[in-house]
Amino acid sequence: MTDTAKPRRVRLVDLENPFIESLEGMTELLLVRHGEQHIWANMPMGEVVDAPLSELGREQARVVGERLATAAIDAVHCSPLSRARVTAGEIARHHGLEPVVHEGLREIEQFQKAPQHLGVIDHYGTERFVELMREQNRTGLDSIWPDAEDVAAFRRRVTGAIAEIAEANRGRRVVVACHAGVINHFLSETLSSSVDQVFPLHHTSITTARVDGDRRVVLSVNDFAHVHAVQTSRSDLNG
Repeated sequence: MTDTAKPRRVRLVDLENPFIESLEGMTELLLVRHGEQHIWANMPMGEVVDAPLSELGREQARVVGERLATAAIDAVHCSPLSRARVTAGEIARHHGLEPVVHEGLREIEQFQKAPQHLGVIDHYGTERFVELMREQNRTGLDSIWPDAEDVAAFRRRVTGAIAEIAEANRGRRVVVACHAGVINHFLSETLSSSVDQVFPLHHTSITTARVDGDRRVVLSVNDFAHVHAVQTSRSDLNG
């Protein structure tokens, strides 16, 4: 007879224990935002979604890779967008791993329904664009962008992708190199927040969570101590 017994549920006290010796029955996720991307004020909207890493972004990716070089990493997953794939590669190479690309980890497309050949400022105008940026910062909601992809569908996509990765990697520590929107929607769902953008996540910051089925615990958020070696200021365009 086939054994269909479900995995033993992990005690909550163990899920929350940062010093636990074994990850048996759970998955530890290191959610890493990509390095800084190269963007400019009137960038064509069709190019924004897959903007490559800037020179600083490449350095940030290098130092987060070095930061995690001594950690016991079992797998690296990443978004298909180039800035996340390069960041993932910088981490994976220290462990002899090849990043696994997961389409569900793509960033939310704020300009999906807008004319892709137009620049951001050409389409919205400077005043309207600044107004939308301020409104998103004030409310923490992605739905303020009139041309964005469906936010509820995005939430389902990214939380489903992370749940799939976690279920396939029980007992393992996994890096997920992705985007601020992806990580924030996961945090919002986990913390039952009413906003989409819960924390301002720095480039290559590490957010650590543990998952056991439908139970999720956040251990730390936005750890970016490693970037101080290569960064002393931040661009207003690239938070």
